[in-house]
Amino acid sequence: MERIRQFIYSLFFALTLGCSFSAYAGMPGPYWLVFLDISEEPYQDGQKLLIDLRKMASLPDGKREYCFMCGGEDADRDVDVLYLYSTPVGLSVEELRKAVKGDDAAKRKMQSVLNKFEDSKGHGVDGLLIYDHQPGKVTIYTMDKKVGSKLTTESKEVKSKLLHSSLDKLLEDAAGKLDRPV
Repeated sequence: MERIRQFIYSLFFALTLGCSFSAYAGMPGPYWLVFLDISEEPYQDGQKLLIDLRKMASLPDGKREYCFMCGGEDADRDVDVLYLYSTPVGLSVEELRKAVKGDDAAKRKMQSVLNKFEDSKGHGVDGLLIYDHQPGKVTIYTMDKKVGSKLTTESKEVKSKLLHSSLDKLLEDAAGKLDRPV
């Protein structure tokens, strides 16, 4: 009877382990993203906040246990490559401002830049996260690289600036809206 019980436990463990590995088999892997702050002065704080966040291994304020954008030494990286300091040639802050205000031609132009972009190793990007800080509100626009797809948004009301944990959550939610092939 004991051997049967051990066999059942072993079988259950093997099935559980196998199911957890197969759950990750269809995932597209870490994100490859572009980030741009299109905010007007004096609200251009997105790049600095994100640079700080990428240097962290975890969030210091304890508001979130998990950190999506953290890239410090010990961090698990959900975002493998983040174009933050330099962006693909052809992306324009002015065109992106027009796109988020509803200009379809500007949106399509920026999406075709994303769609055609490849780095020196032939890797493309999953999409663009557009940071727009207006008085009292921060909005992250998600731009897919698929030409013609709609922009999606994630927003948070703010008094002056976002906490790192709030920015991380907004970016995670925005990136989750990207259409990524499996």
